[in-house]
Amino acid sequence: MNTEQLLAVLLFRRRMKKKRLNRLIWIHPINERRKEVGAFYTLFEDLRNDDTKFFNFFRMSIPSFDELHGRLKDTIQRKNTKMRNCIQPVEMLAITLRYLASGCTFTDLHYSFRVGISTARVIVKDVCQALWNVLQSECLLHPTKEMWESVASGFEQTANFPHCIGAVDRKHVRLVNPIESGSMYYNYKDYYSI
Repeated sequence: MNTEQLLAVLLFRRRMKKKRLNRLIWIHPINERRKEVGAFYTLFEDLRNDDTKFFNFFRMSIPSFDELHGRLKDTIQRKNTKMRNCIQPVEMLAITLRYLASGCTFTDLHYSFRVGISTARVIVKDVCQALWNVLQSECLLHPTKEMWESVASGFEQTANFPHCIGAVDRKHVRLVNPIESGSMYYNYKDYYSI
């Protein structure tokens, strides 16, 4: 190895070490004051005092929220460690419902609830999985042939659209621009979708 290569390797190692030192923040300063200024701690109790505002924020009534929390809390509960306290199930449910109700990004959740972006992502994933596991058997019945035929006849009667069993309304599904499609799939939100 000549001196130039050795110098390049040493410079690379120094940069990587410096990069590692910069990432040694345990909790980002923005998130440190979560319990004083985070949306859950500043807004949740006020929302619980106003049924309309609560429903507008979470797209769910207060009794429904409480019932859902009661059914999920044991499944999504985490343990406190010596390093830090865990995020409580009620806050995890609030973060997830806000994400599902508003369609906001994980970055929006990060700034409003004062949790890390990756933490928000994990919370939403875990709570959605718990929702599926707990509610699947009672909310999503296994469809029968008669159910499909009933839905299809309903579409045919109301919309004059035969052999249809479902519809999607106003949802942009992102996609990579299909080859030779030009601007056919380009939408007003400045990306390609169907």
